[in-house]
Formats: sequence, C-alpha cells, structure tokens
Amino acid sequence: MEKLACFTVVKPQGIKGELKAKILADGLSSVKSIKTLYDDNGNAFKVKTVKDAFGGFAFIALDSVVTRNDAELFRGVTFYAEKSQIAKNKNDFFIADLLGLKVMVSSEPFGTVKDVVQSNVDMFEIELLSGKKAYFPFLKTLDIKIDLENSTLSVEKSKLDGVIFYED
Repeated sequence: MEKLACFTVVKPQGIKGELKAKILADGLSSVKSIKTLYDDNGNAFKVKTVKDAFGGFAFIALDSVVTRNDAELFRGVTFYAEKSQIAKNKNDFFIADLLGLKVMVSSEPFGTVKDVVQSNVDMFEIELLSGKKAYFPFLKTLDIKIDLENSTLSVEKSKLDGVIFYED
C-alpha cells in the first residue's frame, strides 16, 4: 500500500485535542474524506474529522487525541494516507506518479522528470540525457500527454521552444 504525505502538524488547536495542520495535497477536497492517517513510524490514527482552517490549513480530530496535551505531542509530525484514500480529479496526477517519467519531445527521448516544482504554475524539472537540467511549465497550451501506463510524458518541440529554460 503506497502512502503519500498529506499534512504537517503546525500546532494544537483548542482544548479538545484538535490539530492545526498544513495541507500537503491539492486542497481540503482531496483530503477531507481520509479515514486513517499514519505517522513516520507507521502508527495508524483513526480520523474523526478534517475541517477547513483556511489558507491551506486544516483542523484534524483523531480518535486517540482528546486533550491539548495529547495534541502537543504531534507538533511537527507529518501524516501520510493511503494513496487510494486521497481524492483527485480524473485529469489530475499525483506528483509521485510523475517522478521518473521518460520525457519525449516530438517523439525523441529528451530526459526524465526529476521533480515538480509547485507554485502558481507548476514546473517540471527534467534531467536531460546530457545530465543537465531543464524546466518547463505544466500549461494546457503545451498539450502535454502523460501516459502513466508507459511511463512517458510527451510534448511537441514547437510548443515547448518558447517556454523551456535550461540550467547551466
């Protein structure tokens, strides 16, 4: 069972053991129905509620955390969930699924996806066949084709030329 990081606890919230946590997924909608969370040691925690705390944060209530003192022990803890519990739209991808894809530009081998740098416009970090790095944005206008079954990401050179930049 593959697990993905979903939350990092910032601090306790209130006196009943709620946790305020930074959402590490796309947003509240992708994590609000999670039933079980796991810490770095693989310990499982049953989730009672996940509520919006705004600004990319959530309030999480766990069955076994009932006081502020209990909650204090989780400060800085990263929680993971089974990939199957994390909701995503049909045309969305988990970053973990994109890492390692072979990049094809106009059907020619180009490199490998090493990272997806998240910001206002997500950027693919590509390790080129030469060992150097290049970056290009995840834009609809590029008409990027992602084929997880064949582990490829394809784009046409003519569309990529105006937006790609290379690291020295």
